[in-house]
Parts: sequence; C-alpha cells; structure tokens
Amino acid sequence: MIEVSSQIINSSAIPAWSGFVYQGKVALYHAIRLLVQRVSEAHFLNVEHLDDFVIRDCEGNVLSLHQVKAMKSDKRYSYYSALQQASTVSERCNEHTVRWFHVSVGLDDMSDRAANAENGEHLVQFYQYHDERCFVETNSIDTKLNEIVNQYLESYDLPSTELLIAHKLAKLHVLVAGRVNLAHYRNQHESMNKFEAAESIPIYFSEIVDCLHSEVIHSDDHAAILFDFRKTLLDRTDQILDCLQSRDIDLNSICQCRFSIANMTLHTLSRLYYSKKPDQKDISLAGFSDSTVDDYLRIIVSILDIKIAEDLPHYFNNDFGSYLPTAMRFDFLNQDLDIQKIQENVDGLRGNSIVQDVLYEYDNLVVHMESAPFLLSGESSSVGKFTDIAERDSNRITKINNVRFVSPRDASCEVNDK
Repeated sequence: MIEVSSQIINSSAIPAWSGFVYQGKVALYHAIRLLVQRVSEAHFLNVEHLDDFVIRDCEGNVLSLHQVKAMKSDKRYSYYSALQQASTVSERCNEHTVRWFHVSVGLDDMSDRAANAENGEHLVQFYQYHDERCFVETNSIDTKLNEIVNQYLESYDLPSTELLIAHKLAKLHVLVAGRVNLAHYRNQHESMNKFEAAESIPIYFSEIVDCLHSEVIHSDDHAAILFDFRKTLLDRTDQILDCLQSRDIDLNSICQCRFSIANMTLHTLSRLYYSKKPDQKDISLAGFSDSTVDDYLRIIVSILDIKIAEDLPHYFNNDFGSYLPTAMRFDFLNQDLDIQKIQENVDGLRGNSIVQDVLYEYDNLVVHMESAPFLLSGESSSVGKFTDIAERDSNRITKINNVRFVSPRDASCEVNDK
C-alpha cells in the first residue's frame, strides 16, 4: 500500500458542506476544461485525495494537484497553511506535476507561491478560470459550469441549448455525488482512511464524456424526470446539510440517505418517487418540489439509525417492525379531510404496480400528522381491495390490516427508544 503522510490522512477536505459541494463543482469544471483543451493525458480524477482533488494519467501519476478553499477571507495570510500543504505534497507526483490553488474570493495578494527546493516545497499557482479571473464565487460556479459545458459542446460541434446543458450537468452532478458519497461511506463504515476511500472511487474522463454526449430525453420520459427528481433530492439535501452543520444535530442519517439516493437504480428511484406521495398518478415533473422533498428529509433528520442496505431508506424496531419515511402530509385541522387523504394514498398504493408491495414490505408509514399512530384497517375502506398484487398470499393480504400510519415524533420515540 502507498505510504501517505498523516497530515493528508487526518486532514479534512470539507470545512463546510457548502465548501464540499463547491469543491466537487470546481473539479467538474477543471475536468471539462481539460477536455475542451484536448489534454489527452488526463485519464481520471479523484476527489478528496492527496489534495481536494487530483487529475491523474492512465498509470496513476498525478498530472495536477488542486487545493480548493471556499472561505470568506480576502487576506492571503488566512490561506498560508493550505498553500504550504499544497506545496509539499509529493506522493504520486513528479517534476511535471502542476499544483493549483482555487479560491472563492479575490485575495489581496494572488501571486504564485514560489518553490523552495531546500524545504521540499514546490511552486503553487492560483488557478485562472476561462474569464481570466483567479477566483470564482460559490454562487457563481454553476454559471462557470454552464459556460464550460457550452464551450465543450461547441468545440465538438454538438448541439447546445439551455435544456441540453441542464440535462448533461444533472448527469455529471449525479456521477460525482455517487462516487464522493461512496468514499464517505467507506471511510465511515468500512474502516478505510480518507485517502484509501478516495483512491477507491476514480471518476474516469470517459464517464464525463459519456455524460456530455448524452442526449436530452423528452420531459415526459420517466428516466429524465427521475434524474431531475434525484438531483432535486441531492441539491436540497446539500442545502439542508449546509444549514444544519453548525447546530448540535446528528446528521449521519441524512448523509447516509444522500449516499443511498445518489446510487439508486432507476427502479428503486421510481419506488422512492411513488412511496413519497403514493396518490400521484404518474411520474411527472409536477410530482416533486422543494416542499415535498423537505417533508421527506425532515423525517430523515428527526430519526436516527436509518437503514440503507436494501431497497428504500427505512428504519427498524424489534417490536413495531420496519418504518418507511414518506412526504405524505395529512390535514391537521379537519379529521374528515385527514381520512380522505389517507384513502387517496391507499388507493394510490393499491393501483400502482411499482410501489403497491410497500404495504407488504413495511409495517409502518411515517407521515406528517398530529394523530396518534393508527392501523390502516381502522381507517381505510380499501384494505380488502388489494387483490391485484402478483403474489396471491393470504399472509401478505392479512399484513395490510396491520400497516400503521405514524407521525415522525412517534416514530422517533419508537425507533430511538426516547
């Protein structure tokens, strides 16, 4: 195994969640820019590696090291230690390795950090973007990504429209999110240090090219809509994590949920789409929004110990069984409307072959409501109508009568024994 300094292994590349997201977007920007420039040596990149990200050739040699800092300070001295670290990294590097430093604000001094051979320090240069500025604000990196994707499409004589660029960037964000989340998962749950975890999840330039050459799918195509659904979930999760990280809240469940969503197959993603709000008639762009995503994520934040190994993210309690988070919201003021909404969602589950087995596989549905937990059989007239499931098993039919609707508060008490 390659020896890596303890400074690299123990350092964190994520001072803030927004910095983490910014870092991934900067990595994407640079990779696409290399493709525009026809840099054929670039074979793959690693995020959160020797530095925040690295570009490597087909033999694993480091072509460039990238330190990314999303800090508010415009004083160069605030970046002294990071510049010093970038200058001394040597693993997998050679005399041709370039060291770039990315910042989100203009500094009072943006001159190169000179090499010092006696101290083993190499030249570090501030990265210059295609607009010739040496910084890009966190709220402007998306614009830069749009511009560099447009440059790529034009340079390869590919069609370029706003819809095309949005579609290709969505696929790229999902690609990076899936790999980076996998690295975090391996670091947290498979006893890998940060370097080993990042080493294990290369993002190949051929994969980036595939995303850039992918065709836009019509807005009524389920696969395209599910890509947007996944991106909405991931983007909103990033925003929530950034807001909550300074508070005394256990964020492990929402991080694991993000990992699961980033790596879901389209089949599982469609199950998540419908289980969130079962009364939807079809997969459509109107079927999700920040508000419904927030309802789903509020449950994830409020209940610890999420399970993501199989199918949909869920919880488990030995006495009450499995719990499936949803975005269902029952009316808090009118009991009759409450029951009507339950009926609509039960009918949605009953008539949807993709998600109807939710009522067989999960014992509890977590919904936003004020009521005490109740059994489906006590409120829904649709219980006896579940006969169109492929497997006609009397035990499975009976189980529907025991499915409960549970509020996040009661589910948290039961799952976490509070």
